[in-house]
Amino acid sequence: MYCNRDRPRGYRSLGALVLTVGVVAAVPAFAGDDGIVTALKLGVLDHDIGILGGHTEHGADINAEVQFESFVPASAVSGIDPHLRWLLRPAPNIGVDGNTAGLTSQLYFGLTWTANLDTGGVLWPDGAVFFMFGFGPAFNNGKIYAPDTSDHLSLGGSVLFHEQIEVGYRITPRWSVSVYFDHSSNAGIDRYNAGLDNLGMRVGLHF
Repeated sequence: MYCNRDRPRGYRSLGALVLTVGVVAAVPAFAGDDGIVTALKLGVLDHDIGILGGHTEHGADINAEVQFESFVPASAVSGIDPHLRWLLRPAPNIGVDGNTAGLTSQLYFGLTWTANLDTGGVLWPDGAVFFMFGFGPAFNNGKIYAPDTSDHLSLGGSVLFHEQIEVGYRITPRWSVSVYFDHSSNAGIDRYNAGLDNLGMRVGLHF
């Protein structure tokens, strides 16, 4: 028997909004010079862009992500080549992709690695190009097992592998803009593995 897990789209949209607001609201309590939060990222993503297949689900995703201080202190890698230190300092994160059309939304967390590629201030004196990648689990409210339809993905699981890539520019030490992509799938473990790809822009507030 197929488990369609049909829920009203309004219910899903409301749940995604609550998750997004919750992630954002938690930041002030932990941000600041002595806090554990290093950045808040907010963005709008094109949902299910279909890099590995057709464009099945629609709508836009509101993305909110909180990035935390690395659990590896800077002093522990001070003797390493400055160009390689970022590889040894993974940082935790937690985020949400809330779908505005009431389709698949997801909550994710994991580890991220961020490298500053250029600190020469190409556009502004304090500017810097950066690259980030990360991975971890993502928990979704989409359909797990369902016949192929024109507007729903069959994801094959409520918990998927989540990978993310971001390339951006630090306009100032405080603010950044970036292009962001994330992918969620079960890596072929299950019979159903439609995969979900999202692509868009984010603005970052750094602490």
